[in-house]
Amino acid sequence: MSIYGFRRRVVCYVTRTTQLREELLVFEHADDDPSNPSGVQVPAGGMLPLESLAEAAIREVSEETGVNGLTYVDQVGFSERGLADVGGASVDNYAHLMASRDTGAVDAWEHRVTGDGEDAGRTFCCRWEPLPLRTALADGQGTFLDQLGT
Repeated sequence: MSIYGFRRRVVCYVTRTTQLREELLVFEHADDDPSNPSGVQVPAGGMLPLESLAEAAIREVSEETGVNGLTYVDQVGFSERGLADVGGASVDNYAHLMASRDTGAVDAWEHRVTGDGEDAGRTFCCRWEPLPLRTALADGQGTFLDQLGT
C-alpha cells in the first residue's frame, strides 16, 4: 500500500504496426495451472513512488517481456478499485506505448521476469496478437483497448 492509502498501478498496451495490421503485445504464464489459468494478459504492475506513468510503463514492459526501445504515446484511461477488490484499493492507469519495427521484430518468445515484484523469476510466453483481439484479456485489462485509435 502506498502512503496515499491506495496502490498506483500501470497497465500497458504496447502496439506495433506490421504491413498487414496493428498488433498488441500479450503474454501468458508458462507455468500456469491448467485448472486455474491466469489468462492472456498485458504487462502491468505497481508504480514506484514518484515514478511517472511513462517511466512505470516502460519499466514494467521491460521487466515482464524484455521489450525495450518503446515510445510512450499517452494515457488512455484509468479505473479505481476499492478496498474489497482483489489486491485492495488501487488506481489502474492505462498507458499506450508503441514498438518500432526493430523493437518488435520477433513474433513470439519466452521471457524470464526481472525486477523484484511478485512475478520475478516467472517465465512468460510473449507474443503479438492482431487487433481487435479475439480473446478477452484477464482481469478486465481490455477495458480501454478501444481508446487506442489504431
